[in-house]
Amino acid sequence: MAGRQGGTQIIAGVARRALLAGLAMFACGLSVATGVALGLGASPAGAAPQVLTPVTQSVLSPPRWYHGDDGRFHLKYELELTNTISLPVTVTDIKVLRRGGGGVATLSGGRLEATMSLVGTSSGPTSVLPPSTVGIAWIDLSFRNRNRIPRRIRHRLTIDLGPGLPVGPLITSTGADVSVASKPATEIGPPLRGGPWVAIIGAHRRALQPINGALHLGQRFAVDFAALLDDGARTHVADPNLVASYFNYGQPVLAVGAAKVVAAVDRYPNQVPNDPIPVSGTAANGNYVILRLSKHVFAAYAHLRPGSVRVDRGDRVREGQVIGKLGNTGRTEGPHLHFQMMTRPTILDSDGLPFVIDRFKLNGRTPSLPAFIEADAAEPPVPPILIDRTARGRFRDRGFTDRDLVTFSD
Repeated sequence: MAGRQGGTQIIAGVARRALLAGLAMFACGLSVATGVALGLGASPAGAAPQVLTPVTQSVLSPPRWYHGDDGRFHLKYELELTNTISLPVTVTDIKVLRRGGGGVATLSGGRLEATMSLVGTSSGPTSVLPPSTVGIAWIDLSFRNRNRIPRRIRHRLTIDLGPGLPVGPLITSTGADVSVASKPATEIGPPLRGGPWVAIIGAHRRALQPINGALHLGQRFAVDFAALLDDGARTHVADPNLVASYFNYGQPVLAVGAAKVVAAVDRYPNQVPNDPIPVSGTAANGNYVILRLSKHVFAAYAHLRPGSVRVDRGDRVREGQVIGKLGNTGRTEGPHLHFQMMTRPTILDSDGLPFVIDRFKLNGRTPSLPAFIEADAAEPPVPPILIDRTARGRFRDRGFTDRDLVTFSD
């Protein structure tokens, strides 16, 4: 064990010395451009100064927004951070700026750490980029008024290289200049009837997929309608391993607008609730339908009940038409409807779009996702889920916040 640790230390030392040598070459003739950023030699007349940026930044997709049922305007996007050097780098803060330089938000400390994660790992939140890795800052901002949403943003990134290098330890750079989408979220009808439904965003927000040579987040604004509650706020009765025990199973699934069916799959069996068989690829969607509502605007419904899909590719549907029934097919722990809007007729290889429901009633929120999951899988006597009824009201053209308890008209 001691020998392995010693070998690791030697390798790390060699890597650090190699990096020092490389940075020393850059540092020849360096002049301080700012208190934390270093210019790389002289620049041609009129050109921007050359600044060493060990961590490069880019925005994966145009930031998009919607009006939520909490009264705020929510702006969501992803900032990709690539550590180009062979040493760990700590991101100390990210400042989101308006085009004119005014501040929009500052992410630092615990808020920054909760915002960031590494691509391709399950290591959890972190503000440290290990050597030669890529991280994502999952930017979620909210504003009281629509006119406060910036039209264009850029990012001022500060990183800490640590001591002992010919540059730093702090380096600040500004980049990832991007326009915010100006088009409002798509207004749709409800995908289900009645309620109260538990609408969960959950892990969809970070379901980034490497597809066809690029990173895509088709599920950026996806919602799982995870449960239909009875008068006792329960999700099911009897055996939690039977789909028929759940109140949401077999409920009609509706077209959210006038549309053309571009995909309809109905060949997968149900999973056993709370004990699924692993599936991958397109089988993860289970039985599904995709509708084309307009140019570059599609709606997807996944995990539908076997034998329930009522439409075929090429069919035209009207808003409110039944297209299938809620099921438990694909990659799922229990009966629910996965719903999302996106730019292309594919659940994964697309860019997720925000949407608002034309009308619904907010009955409250379930404050704890773990507590909901526990109650949803409980043996009889089934406990009620926890509900915080502080936030309530009737809304038009609003989107969900998370863990909302909503009712649609019958």
